[in-house]
Formats: sequence, C-alpha cells, structure tokens
Amino acid sequence: MSKNAFALLLGRALTLLLLLVSWPSQAQERPVDMLFTQPHLSSLPAGAELIYRLERTPSDPARLGEPFGDDIRLAVRSVAASGGRDIDLRIFTGDRAREVNAITDLTGNPVLVIFLDRAVSNMVRLTGGRAPYFKDRLRAALRDKATSETIKTEFEGRTLDAMRIIVRPFGEDANAERMLGYQGSQFEFLVAPDAPGMLLDMKSHFVSTLADAPKLEEHIFLKSSAQP
Repeated sequence: MSKNAFALLLGRALTLLLLLVSWPSQAQERPVDMLFTQPHLSSLPAGAELIYRLERTPSDPARLGEPFGDDIRLAVRSVAASGGRDIDLRIFTGDRAREVNAITDLTGNPVLVIFLDRAVSNMVRLTGGRAPYFKDRLRAALRDKATSETIKTEFEGRTLDAMRIIVRPFGEDANAERMLGYQGSQFEFLVAPDAPGMLLDMKSHFVSTLADAPKLEEHIFLKSSAQP
C-alpha cells in the first residue's frame, strides 16, 4: 500500500472516531465513553512521546503474511488553546514506515483508531466481506454490546485502576453464516485513566469455527512513555 493510500485510510478511520464521539453520553463509565469521549491525551504536555508496539501473529504465514512487530510513535508538538494536542503520529519503521501524520487539536488517542481500522481490514481479509458493513457492526457493538470489568494493572512500576472492555460484534449478526466461521472474533481494550494516553492495551482475536481456517491475533500495547 502506498503512503498516500495509507493516509486516506487513516482519514477514514478518524471519521469513525468522530462518529463514535458524537453519540450522547449517558454515564461516563460506560465502555463506549471510556473509549470515545474521554480526553485521552489531556495529561500529556508538549514534548511528551508515547511508543506503542504492534505485534501481528498469524497461524498460517503463507495465507496471512509473515508475523511482525513494529512501533507506533505519538509525539505531542504543542497544546492548543482548546486543550487539544497537536501531534505527530509515526506509524511503523523501515520498509513499513508511513509518512508522519500531523494532527491538530486532538483529544482522543489516535492509536485506538489505528487498532479499529486494522480490525476491520483483517475481517475483510479473512472473510471477503465489505469494510463498511464490518465498521458499522463494530461501531454498534461498542455502543450497545460491550462488557467491562474494573481491574488493577501495572505500568512503569505503578499500580493503576483500569477498565477491561470486551466486545464480540458479529456473533448474533444476521449475516454471521457468511463470515467463514469468524463471527466469534473478539476485541479487547484496557483503559487506565491515570496512564499516559489512557490506552494501555488492545487485542484482536480472529478464530474460525472451520477446522482449516487460519487464526490471527493482533496486539497493540503501550511500550513506554517519555515526558520533558
């Protein structure tokens, strides 16, 4: 995929985030609110940097590509008058590197958008379905079907309160029989309000009920943070 094409995909994914944020909030502790209405970047000053790690693990590299791990860097350039952050987002390194995306006046963590866009793209690749359909179903499930629990977690030597969120968007879908057994795919999120960027961990689990179908897992986690 070209760098320009990837930039267009990121733009579409940011549109998904805006659609989610537009939903009215009934209770700030709902899973959808923790993911989409919290100001994830509010604790980050100018000069702060977050490094996330993406690990992709397919069971069948011949069909799904080789496994790999790479970094996603989020750097805060400045704090806008509105309280939003102007950031530079660098996705991957070496031959996989994309152009730096400069995003202004941002409050939500864009790494969430990258995770969701990859979740949709993986469902398309595994099932042959259409991206807009999966995107709509994932959006609706995050709003209406996600479950959560409060847990303790560790980051950089600190114990933090966190919310673990789990959603299975496609299990009861009207078109589940067309998904080649992947209708049970599960997505997990770990959100800690006191962690830098708030999003600590996100996992996709793609497992089919068909015996010969490949498995795929993607994991994005906060590897390190630095502040000036």
